[in-house]
Amino acid sequence: MTRTVIFDGHDLSDVVDVGVPNIGALASKTTYETVPGRNGKVVTGHTWDSFNVEFMVYAHGTPDECREALSRLGMWLDVDEPKRLVLPDWSDRQWLAMPDGDVPLARYVGDESGKVRFVMTDPIAYGARRGVTVPSGGSVSFFVGGTYKTVPRIVGTVKRDSSSHQWGIRLDEEDYLHVEIGVSSNVSLTLDCGECTCTVSGAVSLPTLSSDWLELSPGYHTLRNDLGSGSVSVSWEERWL
Repeated sequence: MTRTVIFDGHDLSDVVDVGVPNIGALASKTTYETVPGRNGKVVTGHTWDSFNVEFMVYAHGTPDECREALSRLGMWLDVDEPKRLVLPDWSDRQWLAMPDGDVPLARYVGDESGKVRFVMTDPIAYGARRGVTVPSGGSVSFFVGGTYKTVPRIVGTVKRDSSSHQWGIRLDEEDYLHVEIGVSSNVSLTLDCGECTCTVSGAVSLPTLSSDWLELSPGYHTLRNDLGSGSVSVSWEERWL
């Protein structure tokens, strides 16, 4: 039974049969430091490391047909940067992955087989894209799914506050993003908290020094327009360990 594996938009099962993926997920990586005069170690950092996924592929037919199928597979795997990978066990999630290593082949009567390996360069999977609208001068409450923090993208047409000359949004009455607006008229605004970029009317700008790039942990949140006016659309992708 073949399985659906999609890489960079290509369904590998269109040209080969795909075996059961062997997934080495949840590669925890912690750094420690020994402190003189203190027992044990101090944790100085924790990240999730990259991991590998391997599965067999099977091409069927004459030697020429097998070679054609494997050649097309090779063309799809010929990338120079990580691309989205969808595995059969989690069809609603995607990883950033890079093909890695050679594909040793075994030839039989009527088919050829080999093992394909991917390195998950980003070990946190991407899930569904969600979004809400923060109304002008108001707030919105919403739920963030997934099992890992994500970052929002904020887009809209806004107008600065008349006294501070800033437009701003606040998360859970704590962290906020405020942007200096140089004109009193409406302007287009884009804030990408993943890329840490800000544009005002298409020109590169920066949030105020006291601002924070926002992160959304799984659970319930509230976003409020706390300076200026104008509604904005806020979108994010769920992230999954």
